[in-house]
Amino acid sequence: MSPSYHELNDSQLADLVKRENYDAFAELGARYLWLIRTKASQFESAAALEREDLCQEGFLGLYFAACSYEKKGGAAFKTYAGVCIQNRMTSAVRNHKNAGNRPLNESVSLEAAGDAPAAFWDEPEALLELRESFEGFLSKMKLALSPLERRALSLYLSGLKREEIPKKAGLSLKSFDNALGRVRSKLRSM
Repeated sequence: MSPSYHELNDSQLADLVKRENYDAFAELGARYLWLIRTKASQFESAAALEREDLCQEGFLGLYFAACSYEKKGGAAFKTYAGVCIQNRMTSAVRNHKNAGNRPLNESVSLEAAGDAPAAFWDEPEALLELRESFEGFLSKMKLALSPLERRALSLYLSGLKREEIPKKAGLSLKSFDNALGRVRSKLRSM
């Protein structure tokens, strides 16, 4: 029987995310959407980035937090996730004008799946619909991506530098780049 994710605490969900449980990440995403949106709004006036781009970076920061969180570190997951989300957005703002800023330029639109207006986020029913849509997207993604593609995406989202991939993951750069290219293509078509 599959676990009821809403009954698990954040650190339990993070443990499941580490084991590539995308439903657990969908639950974390739903729980931390408010934090991601709050942090994104702090950057909107200072950055040339759009809110959608900042939210994407926030989700990447949340995924990194889930994959790297250790209870024995002493911080609560909420605190750790907040720092990871903030750092990811700060880094994106700093690198925005960089020519080497491929991740933001090649990001998949969050609104592409559901064209959500700004007022959408303030309604509980709409948030529930978003959660279900997000869970559906993650399920489709899990089915669409091969194990190698999921691994490449996980490595990319973990924040490893491209040059670190062969040493840390035992995957050649060419394999990594090709798999990540297929991931982007599949996600765009979804």
